[in-house]
Amino acid sequence: MNAPEDPTTRAPSSIPLPPPTFSLPPTQYGLEPGLETQQHVARTLAAGQLTPGWRTLFIAGWIGVLLGFAAVWQASRIAGTAPWWLGPETDQRSFAIIALPFAAPVAAVIAGITRLRTACLIGIAAALSTGGIALGEVDRFPGIATVEFALAAAGLLISVAALGGRMRRPDSSPISAMEPSDRSFGSNN
Repeated sequence: MNAPEDPTTRAPSSIPLPPPTFSLPPTQYGLEPGLETQQHVARTLAAGQLTPGWRTLFIAGWIGVLLGFAAVWQASRIAGTAPWWLGPETDQRSFAIIALPFAAPVAAVIAGITRLRTACLIGIAAALSTGGIALGEVDRFPGIATVEFALAAAGLLISVAALGGRMRRPDSSPISAMEPSDRSFGSNN
């Protein structure tokens, strides 16, 4: 006779697992954000603030500019040249002057991190300031000036491009602000 099989004596691999007792939101691990995620982002961001993707790009781009200036610093030390803001290795400038090229990019990064509405404008001002730093090198070391101008141009392009990634007011579209009679494009009224 076959005796009923005791479930505790079966092999562990043959015992079915119980179903999970918790559930995760379906959009938490999805590749595309769900409608509720988009509504949450729209509620938490004010008009003029950068959207999450553009904010990340803005911050990463300005961190790249900072790393570029650090590379200029290191390369000029290795090559034995000294940008005006660094000074010769034996007679370095004061910390305030050495920090000048880094101050404006740091301000842009902080503006991006703190979600300021004016982050793009601060980035544009930082790019112009970085270009001003490069002007001091044009006569002495044109190669270093070229790299510094390229860093300024990169920061400017990032900041101008990020202008398109700002949140807008829901009613700010020009079509919704027009009267219904103004929406017909072919009428000559």
